Amino acid sequence: MSRPSVLFCLVLLACAILTAVPTRPASAEGVRESLPDDISIELLGKCIIYNFGYQHMLGSRIGLEAGLGALGGGSDEENTTVVFVPLGARFYLMPKEGSVFLTGGVVLITASFDSGPFDEDESDSYGYVGAGMEYRSPGGLLFRGTAYGLLAGGGFFIWPGLSVGYAF
Repeated sequence: MSRPSVLFCLVLLACAILTAVPTRPASAEGVRESLPDDISIELLGKCIIYNFGYQHMLGSRIGLEAGLGALGGGSDEENTTVVFVPLGARFYLMPKEGSVFLTGGVVLITASFDSGPFDEDESDSYGYVGAGMEYRSPGGLLFRGTAYGLLAGGGFFIWPGLSVGYAF
């Protein structure tokens, strides 16, 4: 199993363990329970430049997320396309509209090069962990800021991300 895959499994396990800690009565419903799904665009962030994301909440504390980002360009003779697919989980520390969260997962990358005599497809991945703050209004407006640690090749890179979206 690759290092990012192990990291993703550990984040999911930690989130499952942390959800066992009760924070409020079961009868009270928060904004993440009433609006469990969200779509957003993240600038910078785990896919370097941008990504479109979807998150589904499992209760009030854990959200599973997936996204898509793509870069490409070229001319009549040379083309390059890079596709990023982030998969991860987010653990919220407070069951309120505004909450600090921890996140982690893996970003799958596929690249296609069509340049002169070269025609290649390559795949790779890297892991990410992060901490941030989210505000999800009862009307559905969503803001999220995250500081990521991108983990690849035995090293890491700190990178910010800012998301705006809609919860439903």
